[in-house]
Amino acid sequence: MAVGAEYREESLRNMPDEVYLNADAAGFGGPTPQVSGTLGVKEAFLELLVPIVQDVRGSRDLSLELGYRYSGYSTSGGVSTYKAQLSYAPTESWRFRGGYNRAIRAANVWELYFPQSYGLGGGDDICAGENPTATVEQCERTGVPAHMYGLVPANPAGQYNTLGGGNPLLTPEVADTITAGVVWTPQSIRGLSITLDYYNIDIGDAIGSLGADNTIQQCALTGDPELCDRIHRDAQYTLWLTRDGYTEVTYQNIGRTISEGIDLNFNYLLGLGNSGYLAMDLMGTYLLQDRFTNPVVDSNCTGYFGYQCGGSQPLWRHRFRATWESNFRLNLSLAWRYLGGVDVDDSSPEPGLANPEKMPVWEASGAATIPAYNWFDLAASYTFRNGIKLSAGVNNIFDEEPPLYWGLYSFYDPLGRYIFSSVQFNF
Repeated sequence: MAVGAEYREESLRNMPDEVYLNADAAGFGGPTPQVSGTLGVKEAFLELLVPIVQDVRGSRDLSLELGYRYSGYSTSGGVSTYKAQLSYAPTESWRFRGGYNRAIRAANVWELYFPQSYGLGGGDDICAGENPTATVEQCERTGVPAHMYGLVPANPAGQYNTLGGGNPLLTPEVADTITAGVVWTPQSIRGLSITLDYYNIDIGDAIGSLGADNTIQQCALTGDPELCDRIHRDAQYTLWLTRDGYTEVTYQNIGRTISEGIDLNFNYLLGLGNSGYLAMDLMGTYLLQDRFTNPVVDSNCTGYFGYQCGGSQPLWRHRFRATWESNFRLNLSLAWRYLGGVDVDDSSPEPGLANPEKMPVWEASGAATIPAYNWFDLAASYTFRNGIKLSAGVNNIFDEEPPLYWGLYSFYDPLGRYIFSSVQFNF
């Protein structure tokens, strides 16, 4: 049993200079406000590991792991999180496990206290101009009366007002995780261990903001009051002519994210006699589902990348490493990192992602697909008799460049070939 308590305080101050505060530079679109806020958290937790049956016929080990945590946030109040996991090993070679976990993420200081301010976050008003792209009925849902249809001035610059910023009324995101897996450690094959785990992570009340254009479009199509109430038209029924016309894009508890997949772990230690041993390990993930829903979209981004899905979400990714640890103080290691290929989300068959009109441009530029990427890393170390250890290596040996897409560098290898070395002294 483990019992504990904790208190922590988080604070943030962001102090832009006069140029940012007053939006004095061309193209700013609006001022950058100061941000300052603090939140405190009081927590208490309890964890238990309960051995139920051990070392009997048919049950090498049957144990239950339990945990509970209470967190009191100064901003959103108290919330409970907990977990339960059952582990069963009928023999020394096999172990089965499954569990449930409730977790939360409270809004951070930025999401809570970023001052609300006006900006130019919209690029289209489907009910503006002499020939609106929406129908009369659809425009009425967005706040344009029938007698003003085709009479609402459009912004020649294609920029429309938005009101963005934090929301002190945000509640924590809530995640429910279900896992089930098996561990095989065969006694007949020394040094081998294989683990296969299924996971399903469902995050509700996800914190985010809806884009202005999507809000207007979905309000026009569905009449959803949660969306339509965010559209505020001025006396001329525009969203740009005065500050009274804007679309709210503040942070809200609006989304749901589901991630589902299978994790594979492989470890094998192979003896090489007088030459030492070879250690091999593989960590891989097969993605079954990466779904995001909110009042505007419902999309599964598995196998896609793009403006809607964001970063690359391949079906399969892994890292394999083989290390030779010799008996004469020399170690050599080779790693293989793999990221599967993905397609642009505009090519998805799902209505929430598909945009066939853009596909000819993607295909003409050869950018509709990002192929699979392979990176190889090599490292070596040698320990001298006096205890000095010399290490050197090369990451991304073949200097694979990342795809030239905005926002994707962090999913690939942005540095290219990376050569390193170090010396360690032991006294």
